[in-house]
Amino acid sequence: MLERFRQSLALRLAVLYGLLFAIGAAATFGVLYWLLARALEARDLAAVEQRLQEYAALYDVAGAAAIRNRLAAEQTTPEVSSLLVRIIGKTGETVFARVPTGWVETQEKQTLVPDGWGGWEPQVVRTVRVPRNAEKDFTVASRPLRDGRLLQVARSTDNRAVLLAPLRRSFLMVGSGALLLAGVAGGVLAWRVTRPIRVAADTAREIIRTGDLAARVPAPPGASGELAELVHQLNALLAHNAKLIGAMRETLDNLAHDLRTPLARLRGTADLALQPQADPAATREALADCVEESERVLRLLETLLDVSAAETGTLPLRHSPVDLAHLLAEAADLYREVAEEKNISVTLDTPEPITLLADPLRLGQAVANLVDNALKYTPDGGRVRLSLRHEAQKEAIIEIADSGPGVPPEERDKIWRRLYRTDTSRSQRGLGLGLSLVKAIVEAHHGTVDVDAAPEGGANFRVKLPLVS
Repeated sequence: MLERFRQSLALRLAVLYGLLFAIGAAATFGVLYWLLARALEARDLAAVEQRLQEYAALYDVAGAAAIRNRLAAEQTTPEVSSLLVRIIGKTGETVFARVPTGWVETQEKQTLVPDGWGGWEPQVVRTVRVPRNAEKDFTVASRPLRDGRLLQVARSTDNRAVLLAPLRRSFLMVGSGALLLAGVAGGVLAWRVTRPIRVAADTAREIIRTGDLAARVPAPPGASGELAELVHQLNALLAHNAKLIGAMRETLDNLAHDLRTPLARLRGTADLALQPQADPAATREALADCVEESERVLRLLETLLDVSAAETGTLPLRHSPVDLAHLLAEAADLYREVAEEKNISVTLDTPEPITLLADPLRLGQAVANLVDNALKYTPDGGRVRLSLRHEAQKEAIIEIADSGPGVPPEERDKIWRRLYRTDTSRSQRGLGLGLSLVKAIVEAHHGTVDVDAAPEGGANFRVKLPLVS
């Protein structure tokens, strides 16, 4: 049970759904976090650059004194008191610096710098150093002034990683809860969605256990889409298999019945021939009967093999041009003596020759079986008509109509089964495979065959063959 649960499709779908949800949520949060950090950085930089532009404009008008006066006037303003403003000379010395207290340190030292006349003059150099602080970010902007000096404006702000730490903690808490909820919801949804598959598997196990071919997969209420279609197709497959197995059982029953009679006759005649005082003439006659019955059994088995080969597409066909009018004439001539014995009129209606590519031997066998079938069930003095026509130059149509009892509508689909016989045909001698072989051969030529009522009240067998393969 545990192993089956571990291999459950619903569990794997739920895990996959949770994993995809986690990856998607983490990617979304990462993008949003990056955009927010960039927005905060851009905001700090924009504020510093705005101050830089203001102080540069003051310097262009009134020099460094104007910047100093402006800073002194606004030194109590938080936006200004947190600013570092510095003017750096051409040689790197600090000309002016306004340094906020608490976050920077200043160091002063005296050094000699060129006086421009070939000598040196003393000058105090002040160095500004930002102390290291993991909880602070440093934003600086610089701009060259008109006289070649460099104006710098900097600001120390709260570290953006520290500022966004509560957001990360909130995401972890909310994301964990959302992931758990998504996993549970995904598991429930996957379990419901895959229910038709589990029901189908249970139905298959039940059929294997009980052999009940009538069992069907119950359709889930309100189901639609691919799974509903899957249930429908599975039920159609089960019905088709049940029909095939039923037909196979019926075929085997009929085959056993048809084989029992000749085999029993074979044994009886063989016993007669083995009698010690048997007459030589009677012995030869018994052996002749054995040969005849064995040939009948062999013919039955060979026909069954031909039908099976044609239905599975393995029947060898040797295609060549076939004149269908000539084929019908040969079939009529083959059974002319049988028709004359029963005083049956056989007529041909082939107004024009029609040629197609087919196996003349196999197709002639199919036509001969239909003619033999028509003559067998047509009463003495009846009529059999063989006609040929084409339809829009796309397919040839062969019709063989008789004036016999016809085929009841409820049995027109059954007569093509192997060894199937209607109530009216059980008195006739035959293998019960003629029409099965006809259907198999015609379908092997990509054609169709059916039967309906003839205009004169008998059966009308219609064969349609494509003219272009």
